[in-house]
Amino acid sequence: MSATPSRPWSLAVAVLASFVAGCLGEATLDMQGLPGPGNPNPQPPPVQQDGTLDCDLDRVPAGVTLASIASDFEREVHPALVRQVSGCISCHATTSGRLFKVGLNGVENFYAIRAAGYLTPASGSMLSRLVTTDESARMPRGEPAWNAREIAAVAALTCQLKAVETRQPSSRPDEEFPPALLEPYRGPAVATYDNPFLGFEQLKGKVKAVFNDDWVRGGQDRFAQNVGLLGGVDYKDHFVEARVATADFFLGLDDLSRDVCLTAATNKTGPFTGLDLTWPLTDIPAPTTKTYEMEAAARDGTTIPAGTQILASTGGKSGSTGWNLYTTGTLTTLQPYVFPASATYRFTVKAKGDLCGPDLPNMQLKVDGVLVKEWSVGNNTAYADFVHTQAVAAGDHILTVGFTNDYGETGVCDRNLHVDALVVYGPTEAATGTQRADAAKAKVDTLYRRMLYRASTPEERANGYALVTDLLGIEANATKAWSGLCEGLMRAPDFLFTLPPSYERFTGKERERLLLVKLAMDLLGRPPSAQDFTALEGGQKSWEAMVDGYLASADFRTNYFKRMRVRTESEGTPDTDEPARLWTFLVEQERPFEELLTGDYSVDSSFQQVTRPTQHGKTGVLTMKGFIKNKPGLPHYNYAARVMTDFMGTMYEVPAEVFDMRGAATASSTVDPSSICYSCHQTLTPLAHQRLRWDDEGNYRTQDEQGVALDDTDRNLAATYAFKGQGMEAFATQAVKKEAFVRRTLNAQFALLFGREMRHEQDERVIYKRLWDVSHEHDGNLKAVLKTLATSPEYLRQ
Repeated sequence: MSATPSRPWSLAVAVLASFVAGCLGEATLDMQGLPGPGNPNPQPPPVQQDGTLDCDLDRVPAGVTLASIASDFEREVHPALVRQVSGCISCHATTSGRLFKVGLNGVENFYAIRAAGYLTPASGSMLSRLVTTDESARMPRGEPAWNAREIAAVAALTCQLKAVETRQPSSRPDEEFPPALLEPYRGPAVATYDNPFLGFEQLKGKVKAVFNDDWVRGGQDRFAQNVGLLGGVDYKDHFVEARVATADFFLGLDDLSRDVCLTAATNKTGPFTGLDLTWPLTDIPAPTTKTYEMEAAARDGTTIPAGTQILASTGGKSGSTGWNLYTTGTLTTLQPYVFPASATYRFTVKAKGDLCGPDLPNMQLKVDGVLVKEWSVGNNTAYADFVHTQAVAAGDHILTVGFTNDYGETGVCDRNLHVDALVVYGPTEAATGTQRADAAKAKVDTLYRRMLYRASTPEERANGYALVTDLLGIEANATKAWSGLCEGLMRAPDFLFTLPPSYERFTGKERERLLLVKLAMDLLGRPPSAQDFTALEGGQKSWEAMVDGYLASADFRTNYFKRMRVRTESEGTPDTDEPARLWTFLVEQERPFEELLTGDYSVDSSFQQVTRPTQHGKTGVLTMKGFIKNKPGLPHYNYAARVMTDFMGTMYEVPAEVFDMRGAATASSTVDPSSICYSCHQTLTPLAHQRLRWDDEGNYRTQDEQGVALDDTDRNLAATYAFKGQGMEAFATQAVKKEAFVRRTLNAQFALLFGREMRHEQDERVIYKRLWDVSHEHDGNLKAVLKTLATSPEYLRQ
């Protein structure tokens, strides 16, 4: 039998003449198989003027299988796809923004090209693009054409594939799990740090849980005021979430952490609940005595011997003992004395005076140049002890003994001050050992447990304690010092990532505890409660039970709805929230996710199912006013492109030459197989026509602006269009069967827990297959998909 009637080959011969002129000889193309090594110049394949290929399916041997075709494709065609000159990979590399991407694995490329509909005898196929004489549509664009043997191989495999699919009808290639992804991934290892940064809503949830603070000050929502800095969405000025942390985020975090930490520390709330922040930080050590012998002083301005401890501004030695300040002057410690703790110290100055005149010699004691005590020295024959007790802050301090009132009467008397020694003793309070430091470090550990949900390490406790004591040394305000530690913890990776990175060093219950933090942040948008931790760690609930409980909670619905508002790019209005409400309803009620596109109902603001006018049919979000609005239809194709991107995972790249020709393009010209627009618009243009009964505001109509009845069929504009039929219901009911739709929907759930889409073509093809199977086994129940993800080895880092 023949798939199509015989047609003249005149066009194909002309097309290929430039490829094989002078070298065709008597060779012919045997459609039973590939051109053999001895036949390098086969005749042109029978490609018709409209780009279709005549295949004699009866001549394809019965032994040809899908696997054998894939193998032949890898051997005969794949090398041409990936070569640098005249290949496809230069335009269609995996890093490009092209609609179709070429990888490095030949079998995977075959199945991908087949699923995309490019290995068919229809117009618009890979073969028709290889042989066309229209340079704007020919592939490879701007490169030398493929040779006759390579083109013949593509034609032979196209007909073989048609024969296999005709003899053994099954689901369409684009509706089955990609066979290539059943093979183990053999590409390079993916070595990225796979841990999502905290999102805006998760940050709000964490601050509320840790501090019991919604950051409203004076009636002003400070989160709302900083939504741009913190990468959030407010549906007024900010509509797209930040995907990664930015410098602006840390500016916002500075403001947030400073405010909520100081408020909590001042009010003894949140992580500071029950903590006495006024308790001294520094312990009282056992007392020590330090004696400065003044006869060992050195005179300022002279050579200072090594080891000198006292510098004298005036005077000289007083015999063998002490120093004689015979003019006004000072005796000062050359190096600061280190006071080991903030405590009380006793200072003893051994001194005597030479009396003269009406006043006694005046002696002062200063700490860091500040007068703390002065005496009138009346003893003039023997040294006496002058004692003063003074509270001194821990740290380095300069001590000074001074003489201030020199006086003399010529030939009668001279007033001087003789200082024998300065003795520092203390602390005078009872020693406390390490109890104050231990208590402070215990508070540091408490903050770690309450803010980061784990115990601190000895090093972290020591560093936290040092930070608080240092801050207290800068400003004598214990509340601010402890608030400073809190601010530091809010900048810690364990606070800022959904999964605390320190989980890597833990095992057992400790590791499970930190994974529970991630689970709650992902599903609920907030950390676990104390009861959650107790239930898991005490064995009252298994991990699976925790997942079930979270998925059944009101917090999950609230968080999921917020995530879907972002996913559907809501503008925060009831209309634009409608798609997110439907998505949330499907998950909560465990309805098939196909109803996202085929539901014949809507969901109101109380998340109850409500009926829709009959003109909507089975179109789900596709005809919701809030989804259509701001997505114009013809002639710009915004709506069609967004549908294909949002629900089919198709990304579009608009090259410069398309911009150059858009002004003169018409809907029909975009689906001309010879047009540069064709690869994209064989989908976009038919879909745009199917939407015609809905205007750009989302209102239903049966006539256009001129009163002409609307034809909302695909109009058979593209032979390869996979969603043929009338209206959006025709598109929806066929789109939900496609592997691309299933994968895109599963990816929305995957992103909820992993913060990104699956690497389904790389190292995560196994989990993709697992999710595919679960979705089919549970009739599209997304809650079952989420549970599979949350209990998977990949999520649990096993």
